[in-house]
Amino acid sequence: MRVTIKDIAREAGVSTAAVSKALNGQPDIGETTRLRIIRISRELGYTPNMIARNLVTKGNKTIGVLIPDISTPIYPRIYKGINETAMKYGYTLLLGDTKRSIESEKKYIMTMMENRVAGLLVSPVSNDISHIVQVVRGQIPIIYFGGKVNDAMQNSIGIDNYHGAMLAVDYLTGLGHKDIIMICDDLDTKTRHDRVDGYTEAMKRKGLKPLVVFNNEGLKGRQCGVSAIRHIIAGRTLPTAVFALNDLMAIGAMEALSEAGIQVPEAVSVMGYDDISFASLPMIGLSTIWQPKFKTGEMALELLHKKLQDDPVTEDRKIVLQPELRIRTSTCRI
Repeated sequence: MRVTIKDIAREAGVSTAAVSKALNGQPDIGETTRLRIIRISRELGYTPNMIARNLVTKGNKTIGVLIPDISTPIYPRIYKGINETAMKYGYTLLLGDTKRSIESEKKYIMTMMENRVAGLLVSPVSNDISHIVQVVRGQIPIIYFGGKVNDAMQNSIGIDNYHGAMLAVDYLTGLGHKDIIMICDDLDTKTRHDRVDGYTEAMKRKGLKPLVVFNNEGLKGRQCGVSAIRHIIAGRTLPTAVFALNDLMAIGAMEALSEAGIQVPEAVSVMGYDDISFASLPMIGLSTIWQPKFKTGEMALELLHKKLQDDPVTEDRKIVLQPELRIRTSTCRI
């Protein structure tokens, strides 16, 4: 026999309206009550009535898009892919910048669900998406994308970062480089792990010793690249090549090498990852690994559209896109 919200209300000693608010993630209900209702709903084996939910959202052409930091260079191109594909299908987008805050992410999702968005495209703030799952409770489809995508996210668009890092090492060793250092900030995402693992494995396959220099000062992006190179210069013989976790770190590395009077690429080749918009500027000319950013946004919207159109809901899909090498002037043969 199917469990209904009336059964949950009876067991919890609250109204059906309170149950509906708790299960829909609405804010105007006490946290203790909400958690008790959610716990009881799980104990009773409640699952949302997706047919009823679809009746409410049927014909709704609004989709919520959450990005952790719109100023991060990779996201404008991803959003362009989302937007152009949304226009093709007649969807309207609601964009939220969560500012890398889990609490902000939850509030945006609650607000978007209150406004009855048909589905969500989320570049999550954290590797752990339990707070998102708890709020949404399967009532609308979600597609995940971005740097935090991992194996726990059933519907997602990811990039083969492991392969991308191997491409970088293969290219640098093909130029004759053997002393290749990788600079990195931390390993708090699958993206970072995959890039470091790809670099490490590629170096070992070439019979070379991998060396990853981590920043312990909490610095990110360009500042991390500057700091990492300063530490390398102070502590060891310069490598012939530096592979940075991302383009901003690579640009910081080039800056630090320049201020030390070390020429790029004549003395040290520098390789990035992401191919952000200004990596190709003539004064930078950064060799890097291109990510299919527009395609990521395009495929995320396409997958969500398919889930919204199909009945029954299509099975979960994890799409992995392939990166490519971009050769410019920051690297050379030795």
